[in-house]
Amino acid sequence: MRLFTYILLFTGLLLSGCSKFLDEDNRGGTNNDEFYQTQAGYTTVITAAYGSLRTVFGDTPWLQLAGTDTYQMNRGFDNRAMMEYTQLYADNADVLAFYSNCYSAIQTTNIAIYYNDVVEAEAEQKATWLAEMRFLRAFYHFQLLEQFGGIVINDEPTLGGPRMELPRASLQESYDFIISEMEGVVDQLGEDKTRVNKTAAMHYLAKVYLTRGWDLENNSDFEKAKQYASEAIDGYTISIPYEQLWDPNNEMNDEVILAVQYDIESIPSTGSGNNQQSLFGPYLGGAELNHKYMTSAFIPSWSFHNYYTENDARYEATFMLTIFDQYFDYYDATKDKATIPIRAYYPRVWGREFTKADSLAWAEDKGDQIASNFRYYPFKYSEQAYRAAYQIDMSTPVIKKFDSPKTRNVFDTKASVRDIVLARKAESYFLYAEACIGLNDFAMAGQYVDKVLARPGNAKNGMVLAPIQSISGARNQSEALDAYLIESAKEFIGEYIRWPELRRTGKLKEFCAKYNYDIKQVGVDNAFKGIDGADKIYRPIPQSAIDINETAIEQNPGF
Repeated sequence: MRLFTYILLFTGLLLSGCSKFLDEDNRGGTNNDEFYQTQAGYTTVITAAYGSLRTVFGDTPWLQLAGTDTYQMNRGFDNRAMMEYTQLYADNADVLAFYSNCYSAIQTTNIAIYYNDVVEAEAEQKATWLAEMRFLRAFYHFQLLEQFGGIVINDEPTLGGPRMELPRASLQESYDFIISEMEGVVDQLGEDKTRVNKTAAMHYLAKVYLTRGWDLENNSDFEKAKQYASEAIDGYTISIPYEQLWDPNNEMNDEVILAVQYDIESIPSTGSGNNQQSLFGPYLGGAELNHKYMTSAFIPSWSFHNYYTENDARYEATFMLTIFDQYFDYYDATKDKATIPIRAYYPRVWGREFTKADSLAWAEDKGDQIASNFRYYPFKYSEQAYRAAYQIDMSTPVIKKFDSPKTRNVFDTKASVRDIVLARKAESYFLYAEACIGLNDFAMAGQYVDKVLARPGNAKNGMVLAPIQSISGARNQSEALDAYLIESAKEFIGEYIRWPELRRTGKLKEFCAKYNYDIKQVGVDNAFKGIDGADKIYRPIPQSAIDINETAIEQNPGF
């Protein structure tokens, strides 16, 4: 059954299913051409194209995050194949789901593009719709390219039945298509941040050129990446304090460029939002405790905690270091935080272990606030000691930056109605810096990262936060990338960019070998080495997609 989700059959079934739906629901016998000719009909497919963002990003983002330096294995060993690679094969269900969802989204955009000619609307509106759909089509192709390399390019709707022969384009051809589509529409896009917009196109063009620069070793691509990143930045200064940036009441703020939109009024039930708030940290217990429901898919690694310095206020802004009587009490402005019972506490004393004396002093200060079922888990500077309790509920702090207090009373892992931020100005700065590293201009790269680190409130002492390793003073490109990637990890933890970032810079295997505890246990060469002797640097093309395609498709190395 799952084979039918692959583009070769699914896209044909999607249209035939759509036609059937219209036949059944439209008693007047309206066909597709007539239905999409009306604005009411045509906007349904535009809405579906935007809705596909929720399909692709609304569930556990294994491909964007798993098997990197920043997360350790979850206690249930869920998707061990993605986390440590040893059991990653071409029949992996999560790889297939991502592959299929992207191609399904592409087919939806193809339908919108095809019927744009017939819809009865103002020319300017039609041009805007067309630009948005072409960008989204290129965007989804890029999502696939980041994971699989050269891809099957699908740029037309399947109207005459399933297409059984779809060749896989080369990496160069795949990039050429994506860039051509994005550059072809950038000037027709508007400024509305709730939709695909011109700034988003500039941002993603920077990322596409940057990725191509690394993949095809072309310096001119790094120059283009700088150009587009600069246009995406457009003079913007990083000015919103980190905790305020992620405040649940401050969504779509000035720094956000593009996000997958959610609203409690726009989902069929409070359990049909997204699961981003539930992914990053241990299980916090059952519904009776009134905490958020954690899936515990990704536990922030000990190594990641050590990327922070004592002076970095983003640590407290990223992690929930004190859990009150109910988890979401933290966001309740009507409650006095000095009187609410405390259920859990995650102390860290920088540069040394948290001692019994520290514990007694804290307990004396909090007094009656300490709940009867209180737990505390101090940070430990020995990785083995820190990991000793990670199978236990609440054992490490959870990431709070994606919390959804509006659904606090819904005990469901997909209760969140927070937007999923896909692009923001801080990343545009980082893309510019990375392109500078590609050009061996480490001084300029350091300056652009420093502009993000200079965010108000980042440094606890009121001064400017310094990177943990110098980018500007790097002796070579590898050192500069190491320093850059550590800073990127802290700024963008939990956002869906880490695996593609490590892959494109050629640092995936190296960072896993150095910072990923689970991969170190099996041996990095054992983890990455495929049955053909090659490393698993890309994801496998789903075997079912290869089997059903009548054109011979070469599997990625390692699989």
